[in-house]
Amino acid sequence: MNGATGFSWADRLPRWPTHDPFLLVLTFVLPLSGVVLVASAQIPSVLSGTSLFDSTTVFQMIYAIIGVTAALVLSAVDYHKYIRLAPFALAILAIALVVVLIPEPCVERTDAKRWFCVGQITVQPSEFVKLAMIMAVAVLAQRFGTNIYSWQFSIGRLGGLVAIIIFLVLLQPDLGTAATLLVSGFAMIMTAGARWRHLASTLPIAAVVGIISLNRYEYQWVRIKAFFNTLTGGEPDRLTTGWQATQAQIAMGAGGVTGRGFGQGTQKFRVSIPASDDIFAVIGEEFGLVGTGLVLVLFLALFVRGIQIAASSEDVLGRLLAVGIVTQITLQAFVNMAVVTGLFPATGMPLPFISRGGSSLLVSLALMGILMNVARHAKLKRQT
Repeated sequence: MNGATGFSWADRLPRWPTHDPFLLVLTFVLPLSGVVLVASAQIPSVLSGTSLFDSTTVFQMIYAIIGVTAALVLSAVDYHKYIRLAPFALAILAIALVVVLIPEPCVERTDAKRWFCVGQITVQPSEFVKLAMIMAVAVLAQRFGTNIYSWQFSIGRLGGLVAIIIFLVLLQPDLGTAATLLVSGFAMIMTAGARWRHLASTLPIAAVVGIISLNRYEYQWVRIKAFFNTLTGGEPDRLTTGWQATQAQIAMGAGGVTGRGFGQGTQKFRVSIPASDDIFAVIGEEFGLVGTGLVLVLFLALFVRGIQIAASSEDVLGRLLAVGIVTQITLQAFVNMAVVTGLFPATGMPLPFISRGGSSLLVSLALMGILMNVARHAKLKRQT
């Protein structure tokens, strides 16, 4: 400092915005843990010669680096400046959800058509829809203002938008993603001020659409029946419909309290998709109750912190974003963990930040970046 003038060059230097410490730690720790766990889960593919360890792990690491960078950028740039583009982005993604149905599926997984493939890289539009829909609903709900109290705006317009997106996702088919979009959308509309009776009026329609989807795609109905058969004390077919759930639960039990150690799990040779849908089982076997408990606590803490951020935000837009983001991420995490532990039917839903998959990882980290942005603005408003 210049003592005579009181001038300081430090005051002229650009400063990186202050972040919520807990969210910032999660933004780095969870993707890094995912890279390590994916490397372990891919061991069976490497040994069988169907996959290259380096390519799988490196791709996941590249996605993590890109995602963390995107999160930091989105946390630093005022969300009011880019969120207004969300409705246009959602419209483009809605078109992508239709286009992806046209070509033959490039990823062989039941009869689903969810991916665009460019060489070894796959892009899943429904993952990016999660980000765009949360932002679009927040923008429109804020724009509607007190009109949100009427059925025409809360259900007719916002609910209709959510319903169209869910319908397109169901066509792929992707019942799990559609369900999480429904819950997060409803949570945001309710937070915006919609009346309970208006929201309740849509439940029969949602139930009918769900039943139609189950009847249209046999494998979904088979999973539901297998789950309820086991739930009511029936013996699951451990060689067919009950194979994945059985092997995952064996892995969870084999890990005990502290687990067998990193890379030492054996059930990843038997579960269906160890690096993606079943990665929580890999955590359970290799890190035991301590590892799975830590993951559960982190997502619970994320949910609580997200609700705190929403409550402290005086900006309607920020409050809706926080509710939508934390609902989407934590609900997806809890559904994944519930499936692995046998508390929910199989859905094919990845564990956010940790499961293999570039689209899911990028979107989860982008959502975290926006949540950090909302937290930062809420803090600045409290200080002024």
